[in-house]
Amino acid sequence: VTELKKVDTVLTEISKANDKLTNSQLAQIASDSFGISSKYGKTATDYLVGVQEMSRAGYANAEAMGELSTAAQGAGDMTADVANQFIIAADKAYKMNGSVEELTKTLDGINYITNNNAVNMSELSEGFSIVSSTAAASGVSAKELTAALGTMAATTQQSGSEVARAFRAILLNIRQVSDEEEGIDAEGLTKYEKACNDLGVSLKEVKDGVLQLRDPMQVLKELSIEYNKLSETDLKRTNLLNSVGGKLRSTQLDALLRQWSMYEEMLQQYEAGNGSMAREANNYCLVA
Repeated sequence: VTELKKVDTVLTEISKANDKLTNSQLAQIASDSFGISSKYGKTATDYLVGVQEMSRAGYANAEAMGELSTAAQGAGDMTADVANQFIIAADKAYKMNGSVEELTKTLDGINYITNNNAVNMSELSEGFSIVSSTAAASGVSAKELTAALGTMAATTQQSGSEVARAFRAILLNIRQVSDEEEGIDAEGLTKYEKACNDLGVSLKEVKDGVLQLRDPMQVLKELSIEYNKLSETDLKRTNLLNSVGGKLRSTQLDALLRQWSMYEEMLQQYEAGNGSMAREANNYCLVA
């Protein structure tokens, strides 16, 4: 009875978010909610809250997006809020235009990485939501972002939000973008560029006769090679870490550069994860 009351409440909110839905369509959504949610080991309201949020966000395929949210909740043991936030943030940052196929690929990749490493899917998804817009604008793909966050989180065992904030600052430094809120100014950017140059890694290149900033992940790859050649006490290593600004950022940068091989493994795991959530849902149904 309690669950049915919750279902009725959420359906009312769905009808407010999409006033074009008829009573029969709402009834069908309610009916479908029990079968869809049980497939992923979640409640009907877990699914319906997803439909509600996707309707509010303006998605025409709100039911399909709601099911994707439910699948993510079941696979990653995450709340509806975290799953919905991730899906909307990833879709907007990487301009997936509400493609369930593209979003599923991203979630499958995250799921498989978390299945094979000491990192939590809920934390990783939360971190992804925080930094995805900056990463996409910097030319970092969803796969690269997931692997970078996963490497840092698995290595440092810090929260997804901490890892994401640090990686955002790292990207801003590489892309030479000032940010008053993050405490990144022109002086700090110059210091960071010099620290990279001292390691023989340039942030810029001439392409088609135009001086432009380089791909961030390529810069980090080259930094990792040079960084790991140095002794622990080498001043060049210390200067690079100090130039990124703050202990949290330096800890995460150190983790990513030291564990670049883990990052590359996670890139492969991301690709291998295709269909992983569906397989887990099928296993759940067999056990249930």
